[in-house]
Amino acid sequence: MFKKFQDVFQSIDNHKLLWHGSRLSNVIGILSKGLRVAPPEAPNNGYMFGKGIYFADSVSKSANYCWTTPQNPKGILILAEVALGTLYEAREAEDLTYTTLKITKGCDSTLGVGRMAAPEENYETMKDGVVVPIGEFVSSECNGSLLYNEFIVYREEQVKLRYLVSLNFLYDDEDVKVEET
Repeated sequence: MFKKFQDVFQSIDNHKLLWHGSRLSNVIGILSKGLRVAPPEAPNNGYMFGKGIYFADSVSKSANYCWTTPQNPKGILILAEVALGTLYEAREAEDLTYTTLKITKGCDSTLGVGRMAAPEENYETMKDGVVVPIGEFVSSECNGSLLYNEFIVYREEQVKLRYLVSLNFLYDDEDVKVEET
């Protein structure tokens, strides 16, 4: 099983370090089984680009999915190495699967293009070749429905968990602030 995962992961290029936010209650399952694609029988609401594993190049976008409250301010974010391969750029909602994406578009993953993004010339590349999107976000050429980029893969084998970031969300009357723990 691990060899199959490794073979698929290494056979796909375009690796990026991306953020994934999830409820604290999901972390044990994620650490024991990895990030999973929702099963076919799960309701299909809330998946703008089909059932897949969603990532962002914006930490604040992913932090929204921690679903913290003033009473439960602890959040966990995951930085994962994602093997994106060839990206299909989508500007509006589309119900996609890996099979339809590969057959009809020749792509391995989806990029939901946001209206704000860090310029690619600011990206850093780690020694192992993984690209890290960094930099101040600026307006992009896209005027679609997403504010920030979303990256979606439809196979669990395209994801390698790299870092777990623990955060405390600090609530006051008006804003939420975040501190690393």
